[in-house]
Amino acid sequence: MINLTIDGKEIEAPEGTTVLEAAEAAGVFVPTLCHHPQLTPYGGCRLCMVEVEGARTLQPSCTLPATNGMVVKTNTQKVLDARKFVLTLIFSERNHFCMYCQVSGGDCELQNRAYDEGMTHWDLQPNWQPFEVDASHPFMVLDNNRCILCRRCVRACGELVGNYTLGFEERGADSLLVADYNVPFGESSCISCGTCVQICPTGAIIDRQSAYQGKETEVDHHIGVCVECSVGCQRNVLTRDNRLIRIEGEWDAVLNHGLLCDKGRFLPLEDDRARLLTPLVRKGGSLKAATWDDAMKAIAEGLGKGEGLAAIASTRLPIEDLALFKSVFADALQAGLVTSLEEGKATASLAKMAEKLGKPFESNLDVLKDTDAVLSLELDLVDEHQVAGFFVKRQLTDGTKLINYTKQSNMKPVMKLLIKPQSF
Repeated sequence: MINLTIDGKEIEAPEGTTVLEAAEAAGVFVPTLCHHPQLTPYGGCRLCMVEVEGARTLQPSCTLPATNGMVVKTNTQKVLDARKFVLTLIFSERNHFCMYCQVSGGDCELQNRAYDEGMTHWDLQPNWQPFEVDASHPFMVLDNNRCILCRRCVRACGELVGNYTLGFEERGADSLLVADYNVPFGESSCISCGTCVQICPTGAIIDRQSAYQGKETEVDHHIGVCVECSVGCQRNVLTRDNRLIRIEGEWDAVLNHGLLCDKGRFLPLEDDRARLLTPLVRKGGSLKAATWDDAMKAIAEGLGKGEGLAAIASTRLPIEDLALFKSVFADALQAGLVTSLEEGKATASLAKMAEKLGKPFESNLDVLKDTDAVLSLELDLVDEHQVAGFFVKRQLTDGTKLINYTKQSNMKPVMKLLIKPQSF
């Protein structure tokens, strides 16, 4: 452990901690834009500059290692002036008059940072050069007019997902966020995981399905577990007036660390099936609204009760559905058999191995970060267990070997995972 002083407060922090991490752990707010806790520190936006005793110039706290005896000041006039100047430059680079932006008014980190500094205007003339908006993707819209060149989306696509679809071309004020070698976003190698949408601090990449449906302060949040596959990613379902708005990954989730696939993030928004808010019972040849008690009574009369009735449910159903399933068939209908489906030999063999060892041996996806080789047995890491595939794929460029076995010896999933990173 090391000891340092931040704004007159004595702080103890682990070795290897950055000044920004030490400040956040001590409850000292330091504004950032390019920084994200799930990404490698980048130091690009220079908004997190702090004054360090003995240093000639201001230092970026997100990349500066904290050292023993260091004295840091985060709110001197020199620091405050630098922040306003950085924000002024960022606002003047592109068109940030965002009256109709999806994330403006609470969700936009750029706007929030300006409000934090008490900014109501910027002194430099904005660059009115227009940039084309790419709306070719079925789930996302890419708008370089709102981009602040923080590269969070690029780094997330590579570091977290291992797909390396996004990058920049040109330099300076002409820098453009592009997909692959500047092909339309919808025709690129994008796998529609949506990580770039969630990690973007402005409206440069937005979710076209939920845009303008509700700001962060106008929606209800429901933390739950995705059941599209057996990985069990934690996600945040946002609703407004009992209407699904959007789905986001939970950055603090122990299992998936905020990552979701298209099945967990976007496809539920595509489901436009009419929902039954009231149970219906067929009477006189037509469906009539009924109470739940009447509906259960009709089910019991139709199916019968007792030993002759069996009920089988999938283990992939949410725990709430399984509990309701049990209450209906085991408690109300007194079925002779109420059970769940076995997921297959793989699940059974793992259970037998745990029983033999006398202890559970399951781990989490983080072990893949330090793994030399990964053996996949009859798993589709591309279409069915995508988030697990992300954890594998991003390690392939660091030398991790992937051995994929299927009955048909189908190497297609492996070929999809072996995507080389692109350099722009």
